[in-house]
Amino acid sequence: MDIKSANRRAATLLAGAGLLLVVGARPAPRPPAVLRKDLKRDFGALGDGRTNDQAAFARAAAFFNQRAQGPDGAVPAVLFVPRGVYVVGRQAPGPNGYRWGDDVLPLVGCRNLTIAGQDSGRTEIRYAAGLRYGSFDPATGRAFQPPPGYFTDRAYAASGGTCVRLERCENVVVADLALNGNSPRLALGGAWGDTGIQLPFDGVFVTGSRGVTLRRVAVHHFGRDGVQVLNHLATGLADPARENIRFENSTFDYNGRQGLSLTGVHGFRADNCSFSHTARARNAGLGRALFSNPAAGVDVEPEGGTVAHLAFVGCRFVDNGGQGLVSDRPAGPHPPATADVRLVDCTLWGTTNWSAWVTQPGFSFENCRVYGAFVHGCAAATAAEATRFTGCTFADRPYAGRPALGPGLLLSDGHARGLRFDGCRFEAAHGALLRAVPLAAAAADSAAAFHFRGCTFEWRALGAPAAAGPALLLAGPVFSETTVLRNGPGTKGGAGAPVTFVLGDARAPLPAVLRAPGRLELRVRGAGTLVRGRFDVAWGPVLPTDSARVVVGAGHALALAAAAPGDTATLYLGPNARLVIERGGALELRRYAQVVVAGQLVVEPGAYYAHDPLATVRTEGRGEVLVSPAAVLVAPPAVR
Repeated sequence: MDIKSANRRAATLLAGAGLLLVVGARPAPRPPAVLRKDLKRDFGALGDGRTNDQAAFARAAAFFNQRAQGPDGAVPAVLFVPRGVYVVGRQAPGPNGYRWGDDVLPLVGCRNLTIAGQDSGRTEIRYAAGLRYGSFDPATGRAFQPPPGYFTDRAYAASGGTCVRLERCENVVVADLALNGNSPRLALGGAWGDTGIQLPFDGVFVTGSRGVTLRRVAVHHFGRDGVQVLNHLATGLADPARENIRFENSTFDYNGRQGLSLTGVHGFRADNCSFSHTARARNAGLGRALFSNPAAGVDVEPEGGTVAHLAFVGCRFVDNGGQGLVSDRPAGPHPPATADVRLVDCTLWGTTNWSAWVTQPGFSFENCRVYGAFVHGCAAATAAEATRFTGCTFADRPYAGRPALGPGLLLSDGHARGLRFDGCRFEAAHGALLRAVPLAAAAADSAAAFHFRGCTFEWRALGAPAAAGPALLLAGPVFSETTVLRNGPGTKGGAGAPVTFVLGDARAPLPAVLRAPGRLELRVRGAGTLVRGRFDVAWGPVLPTDSARVVVGAGHALALAAAAPGDTATLYLGPNARLVIERGGALELRRYAQVVVAGQLVVEPGAYYAHDPLATVRTEGRGEVLVSPAAVLVAPPAVR
């Protein structure tokens, strides 16, 4: 045999040996079969809209809870709920209570479980009519109205329980179901708790659990919350672990206290969900809506723990009885309990209450629409704690024929530090634009200033706002890039009462600042911008190539006036700064005003320039004051 033939034979033998090894290898283990259970077939539910199926759900919960403790507890399982209407709700006297509602599907320690209906339009779990909720006299059974104050006598309590309770669970999916608390047909008693009825009656309650997903569910008309997430798994804000709670394409509307309460969670995301119309469901016996404070769309309220790493994407917080979104920091010295809360492409629409009320740290809003007043913002100690807005639109647009709530688009009067607005738009047609005063009561605090980067303010009203006060009040704002104040579409210049915009407030002695590179255009006709305190244009270190310009357009007046007797209003134009008063615009230097020009002050032909004898103008370095001979040296007649 020649060498080539020997090599070929050896290669064939090796290949054959390899084939034998592959053929003889142990096959890969198959994934365990998914256990499938049917609520009707396996647990005896009827789903006929008449028979109470609470016992069938209890049998299903007992089965999966027992299974979770055995060796097959981690094997994937599905509880299928066929289409139908499943009536539930059972109240029995408890050891310490009048009527304590049983949970419908209480799951404890379950893993890798899916609870799936056919779809949320055809698979409904509905609470029976006539269940009691609130305070009732245990002797007579009649509704009991406790005296004002904090009432928590459990002997008087009637609760509804929770529809789906997930305790110490992992990787559980609830999908394609409607959970209906049937609040219009509850028998309501009196108040219980600190305000309203603060008794369990929730659609979903999550505690001590990870990897919970609600997908294509409709959770509505519950006495208390659509959903509450109360995990205490994180050790603190710095804990890197995530609990991965997710809501997808779901609605949590028409509930009594909240659409969603987040009282403890690290790692939550909601996509394309609605948290709307809280406290809007009219109860037939009461003759009005069931309402318990704060009646918000979403309440981010840490209870004995922390809430962090939240994202709401494409969600709606519309027409709630309380705030669309609320996260209120308790008074006094409390360490931060929230962080990294993001709202992206969301709509917040307040009609009878604020669109949002936020004082907790770490909230940011990106490309959101805020209709109705946003109030407060965080008294931030660091930049990460500050409330931030990027690409957001604020407007006072009506909803379903009702006006948006608020005397302005954003109200932050001495509550916040370091609010930031980047590329935002403010459109006012009925009330004021902004009334924003930083928290800086003791002394000037530059870190407290509110920053506006590349923002637009549109005044769409005819004349001054109906509410008392200026149409715009900004104490110590910092402007950068291009900021424009202008009339919106459909407004007519000069119509109605004169409009006043104010920069500066005695309560927060911070200067208004235009940074270089930057541009501030004042173009609202029939309006005046009043400077109180100090306005610095391109003050401080500036690159030689950077400049700052303030432009006052036709029909607008820039005026410097003292905020109080003995005060002065000061305008400083740095070496790279330019103030231009265009034809029809006006500059008014009222009594005691001071102007320091290190750059240029230009009054064009046809512009108004009024200079009180007690006002002073001086130049520094290469500063110039260029007043055209064709300027009008009086105050404009149309602006007071």
